[in-house]
Amino acid sequence: MASELRVDKIIPTSGVATNGSGGLVQTRFTQFRRNSASTTSTSFVDTSIHCSITPKFATSKIIISINSYYWFQSASESDYCIATIYRDSTNLADGTLGSNATQTSGTASAPAGLQWYAAQNPIASHNIGFSFEFVDQAHNSTSELTYKLYVRCSQAGSQLWYGWPGQVSTMRLQELSA
Repeated sequence: MASELRVDKIIPTSGVATNGSGGLVQTRFTQFRRNSASTTSTSFVDTSIHCSITPKFATSKIIISINSYYWFQSASESDYCIATIYRDSTNLADGTLGSNATQTSGTASAPAGLQWYAAQNPIASHNIGFSFEFVDQAHNSTSELTYKLYVRCSQAGSQLWYGWPGQVSTMRLQELSA
């Protein structure tokens, strides 16, 4: 006879640590190999790197892990690749997101970014890998959520490349119970 145990949440007898999480609920993973792509924009552009998850709990945390690449057209450029994550149409770097707040310095002409990656002379045209994680603590949903990587140049006049044939970029989403 087969046995089966089903629970919504497992909490240690000592309780959950402050700002801690109960345990891993689910993981979603995608990887992308794309054609060449670039931008000269100082506004965020969608890189097409995305992953979707349907949270089991509105109170859970979603850890978003990104691995990708960038470089600039000219080796002598001195600029930054600014990266952020959008949940559906919401920039998670927006400082008005309560427990997700990261900064408040974004403006319409210079939107807030989660990460700034330098590209300095003489290696700006070299292929540079980056990775970062962000914890979405404010999704408050049990409906499907789509997370997307967006990038932009920090200054006008640069050409930022974020895709090249053969390179693999990844996104992993993990739901942690509250």
